[in-house]
Amino acid sequence: MTLVKGHPRTPIPVNVLTGFLGAGKTTLLSRHLKSPALADTAVIVNEFGEISLD
Repeated sequence: MTLVKGHPRTPIPVNVLTGFLGAGKTTLLSRHLKSPALADTAVIVNEFGEISLD
């Protein structure tokens, strides 16, 4: 990461959503992302298995 002189690093808030299969993670995330307050939210999906289950 390159820092621009005079511009300090600003922490980026991060939330991690975890849970068992069928616990409602996708439903919860989908409902929250519909909020206008989260219009500038990024979602990163990390699949560890060979197939994507969700």
